[in-house]
Amino acid sequence: MNTARFFNVGTLCFLTLMVIGCHHPSMVGTTVKGAPDEAVEVLQIGDDGAIQHAQGRFLELVDRTDQKLVVVDFWATWCGPCRLLGPHLEAIKQKWGDDLEVVKVDVDQATAVASHLNVSSIPDVRIYRNGKQVGDFVGLMPREEIEALLKSLQ
Repeated sequence: MNTARFFNVGTLCFLTLMVIGCHHPSMVGTTVKGAPDEAVEVLQIGDDGAIQHAQGRFLELVDRTDQKLVVVDFWATWCGPCRLLGPHLEAIKQKWGDDLEVVKVDVDQATAVASHLNVSSIPDVRIYRNGKQVGDFVGLMPREEIEALLKSLQ
């Protein structure tokens, strides 16, 4: 077997998954009960209408009872697709306003949360309502597809 050819095909498959996204074995229906309550980022809209990054506690932001959809983005600063996904989520938060919570979990900072929820590749986006997972995707997804997914979960 040609090792160089195998590596190139494997690399191409990995990059394709990271760029176009994929669905992983879904955890839909699982809850965040028992997850560590580590510090995470939450996107907010400031008085000037610009997106601001604030600090919050994971369980306080995600395990809620107000029917609001909560998008949890598991990411890292070194992850290229994660950095490309970030502006999509910011634009969606800006458009949806207070009807949507966007929480960003840096897997290098909030390692206990990522481990507890079995995050194995990033970007990994999970969508919760009332602390229960109702949707997800892994990899980079176009903004329009993310919005369509969110609308289907309203």
